[in-house]
Amino acid sequence: MRRKNHPRFVFDTWPDILRAKHTQFDERPLDDLRLAFDSVCQDLRHQIESLPFNKVFDLIQFVLRHPRCPGRFIAETKRAFAECRLAYTIDPGPPPTIVPAVTPEEGTAVVEALQTLQDGGLGSSAKHLREAAARINSGDWAGSVRESIHAVESVARQLDPKASDTLRPALASLKQRGALHPALEKAFSKLYGYTSNEQGIRHALLDRTDARVGPDEAVFMLGACASFASYLWRKHPGKEFS
Repeated sequence: MRRKNHPRFVFDTWPDILRAKHTQFDERPLDDLRLAFDSVCQDLRHQIESLPFNKVFDLIQFVLRHPRCPGRFIAETKRAFAECRLAYTIDPGPPPTIVPAVTPEEGTAVVEALQTLQDGGLGSSAKHLREAAARINSGDWAGSVRESIHAVESVARQLDPKASDTLRPALASLKQRGALHPALEKAFSKLYGYTSNEQGIRHALLDRTDARVGPDEAVFMLGACASFASYLWRKHPGKEFS
């Protein structure tokens, strides 16, 4: 006799992904895990509806970054973000990263910049930008600005290894070699000055509990630094100075 209401279970790579989520992200004991399809759907719906939006993004990113997460799922999640016109997009990585963007065009520009840096062997710069995006998602605006600037520093030092470990002398060196237009060097040096002068971004907080920087500044600097870092590399591909 055929049994009625036989439960369906998740399969393929999803049991491994859900075990990792359950024990690492949720920090729950493994013997509490239920892999019946309806139970999984119920638990996920409860989390998505009850968690703050940034924690929901943390959950999504955790799943996307699991080594067994299907590429099709990453692509479909990115498509869903676009169809819902969220102020975020997904950089497929590696590793996949949720990237804030005020407009779809801004999101596309950041993702393309990340791809340019990754393809150029500038993994360190791309890593800083992904960390900047992650800090925006967690509300660490000053930390995000700091990571964005580090991404440009990384590229500038790659182009001129003899330059200082800070950005301004590296940009000046590139300008002197004719590798950077003086107006661009001046503009980005001023932005760098902003991050150096503002407490809590590049310098430790002293008598204030927070830096004068918010989500608007953090998102702007992410886009500006991603574009400038990729511009430097596209303009001078493979032309590291000796």
